[in-house]
Amino acid sequence: MVTDGWEKVTTGLASLWRRVHPDRPEVIEGELLEARTALLDAERTGDTTISEDMVAEWRNRLRRLVDADAEATADLRRLLATVLEPALAETGRREPSITMTAVVSDHGRVYQAGRDQHLSKEE
Repeated sequence: MVTDGWEKVTTGLASLWRRVHPDRPEVIEGELLEARTALLDAERTGDTTISEDMVAEWRNRLRRLVDADAEATADLRRLLATVLEPALAETGRREPSITMTAVVSDHGRVYQAGRDQHLSKEE
C-alpha cells in the first residue's frame, strides 16, 4: 500500500468490492487511501504497529468479503496473482526471513510454521 503500485491495488480491490457490494466501492477506495496515508506516516516514523494493525484489519475485511460471496474467493486469488503480487515484486520487497529454534526432550513435539503449516499423521 505504500508503493507506487497502490493505484493498481486500489482499483483491483474496489472492483472486487463493487461486484460483491455494489453500493460501497467509493467507501472502500476512501478507506484504502486513508490506510495508505497512515502507512506512509508510520513508515516515516518507524512505527511498525500501525502496519501490523492494518494487515489484521484488511485481512478481516477480505475474509468478510469472501464470506459474503463464495465466488469472491476465486476473484481475490486472481487479484492476488495478477495485481498484488506483481505490485510487490516491482518494489523488490519480499516476505521477511524467519529464524525459529526449538528444543524438545523426551516425547515432546514441536510444530513451527513461518507461513503455512500442514500436519499429517506419522506412520
